[in-house]
Amino acid sequence: MTCTTENNQNGKGASGDIQAIELTKVEEVEVEIEKVPQQNLDLQKTAENTDTKPVDVAPVPDKEIEEVDNKAQVITKSLPIRFVVVHGGKGGTGKSMWTRGVLQTCIDAKRKIVAVDADNTNPDLLRYYGESGEHFQIQKLNVFKDGSMDRFFDQIRKMIEPQLDTYNQPSPSPSLFLLELPPQSSQVFKKFIEQGFLETAANDYNIRVTIVVVISRVSDSVKQLIDLYSYCGDKVDYIVVKNLFYGEEEEFSRYNNSPIIEQIKQKLLASGTPISEVTMPDLLEYVYDYLDEKSLPFSEGIKQTELPGVKMRVRTWLKTFKQQIEPVKHLLGLESMNVEN
Repeated sequence: MTCTTENNQNGKGASGDIQAIELTKVEEVEVEIEKVPQQNLDLQKTAENTDTKPVDVAPVPDKEIEEVDNKAQVITKSLPIRFVVVHGGKGGTGKSMWTRGVLQTCIDAKRKIVAVDADNTNPDLLRYYGESGEHFQIQKLNVFKDGSMDRFFDQIRKMIEPQLDTYNQPSPSPSLFLLELPPQSSQVFKKFIEQGFLETAANDYNIRVTIVVVISRVSDSVKQLIDLYSYCGDKVDYIVVKNLFYGEEEEFSRYNNSPIIEQIKQKLLASGTPISEVTMPDLLEYVYDYLDEKSLPFSEGIKQTELPGVKMRVRTWLKTFKQQIEPVKHLLGLESMNVEN
């Protein structure tokens, strides 16, 4: 615009102005083209004469790559698939309550879990939660039928392999397998362990077993743990749950003061697999009875509006329960989960 305005002021026509501008542009382009080879030559000479040299990126030594791979393998092996067994023993200790608490925790966190209800006379898990949900599956198992535990182990093997979804992408495997054994099943479980289950699970499939023992204040609870240690040794991780329905934590004197339990603790500590102890909060009897009568899971007990006292108590119980299992979440396959939410 500036050039055109000046030409008009000097008395030249618009067409002459345009032709002059176009000619000038062509000449400029030709000059610039002629400059390109010389510029490239100048750049080449500058690169040859300059002291600055390209920075070479040294290749990573094979030894370092091998060390990284080894570290990755160690991390993988340190995070095995968890198979959590809530041991039966005698009924009435609160093992079903604790199992439901863990299941609800996983559901709230949207973690994939496979739970197994092996109590055929009183299948609490199936009664409260049904056979499946968005993030969980509950199977029924008759452990007293010969070979049933073996077949279930075969199913676990298939389920830990990533399955392809509708988009041909691998879907997440379950975070943990949760088995609640029925009362009087100790001998059945012992026989299964003696067949080499623990060794096969750990060595061939990277499955680590956690045994949860929910205890009351009676001596049978202590005997149950002693018996488990006699055939499981340090091949499993142990969680002892003191059910506060039966009294305060310090009132579990038969467990706390047992010299045999103390010896077992010391041996497990020396082997690097110490016994973990947690508590399970007490739930008021009338609240428990309401959930039982209605067959309501904890989540529905919180949602219901019929009894505000029940709503309040269940919410508090579940929050406290999650806080109690926080220190042992690595033994439950929940390492990366904030269980308190």
